[in-house]
Amino acid sequence: MTVCVAAMCGGNSLFGASDRMLTAGDVEFEPVTPKLYSLSNSTVVMIAGEASLQIEILQKLFPFVTQRITENRSVWVPIGDLANRYHHIYQEIKSSKAEARVLAPLGLNLDTFIKRQNEMASSIVEQLTKEIVNFEMPPIEAIVAGIDDLGAHIYVANNNEVACRDAIGFAAIGAGYWHANSQFMFAGHNRLRPIPETLLLTYAAKKRAEVAPGVGAGTDMFTLGPAPGSYSIIREDVIAGLDKIYKHTTARAIRSVKMADKEVNKYVEGLAKVATPQAQETLTAKPTNGKDTGEEITPTPKPN
Repeated sequence: MTVCVAAMCGGNSLFGASDRMLTAGDVEFEPVTPKLYSLSNSTVVMIAGEASLQIEILQKLFPFVTQRITENRSVWVPIGDLANRYHHIYQEIKSSKAEARVLAPLGLNLDTFIKRQNEMASSIVEQLTKEIVNFEMPPIEAIVAGIDDLGAHIYVANNNEVACRDAIGFAAIGAGYWHANSQFMFAGHNRLRPIPETLLLTYAAKKRAEVAPGVGAGTDMFTLGPAPGSYSIIREDVIAGLDKIYKHTTARAIRSVKMADKEVNKYVEGLAKVATPQAQETLTAKPTNGKDTGEEITPTPKPN
C-alpha cells in the first residue's frame, strides 16, 4: 500500500510526491528506494501496488521510450502514448500469465486454443475463455505525468483503464488517495494555481494521506516544467523546509479549532439561559381516511 500524488500548476508545471512503502505479495516495507521513475528528462511514472509486477511493466516500458526518442529527437514523447503503452504492457503480461496458468497444463497456448476450438466441446471452450478473461492480477495503479509538445499532462492507469486528469489538474493513487484528493479539493486546486502554493499543497496532500493504513512517513518529491526536459528531484533540505511550514500551519489550524470550540460552547450556554415559554400539551384531530389533518381539537365533555 502506498500513496502517490501529482499536481499541475502555473499553467504548465508539475509537482509530485510519494511515500516509500513497497508491497511485494503479503510483505510491506519502506526502503530508501523512491517510487518515482523518470523514463526521460520530461516524463515520470509513480507506482502503487504490487512492486514486482510494476517493475516488470517498467522494464518493458523503458525500451518503448528509448525507441521513440531515438526515432525522432525533435518530438517529445506524448504523455498519453506513454500511459496507454503502460496499460498495453500490463494486458500483455496478464495474457501471458493467464496462458501459463490456464492453457499450458492442457498443452495449449493462446494461438492453439483459438485454432482448435472446433475440436473442443462448447462448454470447455466457454469455461476456458471465462478463466482467461477473468484471470486475477494483483491490483496496481500508476500516475504517468510529464510535459510534451502540447504541455503538461497527468494520466492515471490501473488494471482496467487509462484516464486523463488534465481537467482537474491533480491525481492521487494508493491506499491514501482519498485523503490526498480531499486536500486538493478543499483547497479548490486548479492547474493555474501559483507554483509556491502548489508545492506546499502537494506535500500537505501526501502528509494527510499518512493516516491511511500502509502509507509510509518517508517522502520523495519531483518537479517538472514549465519547459519540457526539466525533470528534477526535490532536495531533502527543501522537503525539510516544507515539513516545517506544514507543521506550523497544522498547529495553527488545531489552535483555531480549539478556539472555535470554546466560542460555540459559550454560545450554546447563552442560548440555554434564554427563558422560553413552557410548552402545553394539546390534542390533535384523529386521522381522516388514514391521513393526519394536523388540526388541534378540544375534547368534548361527556354528559353526566
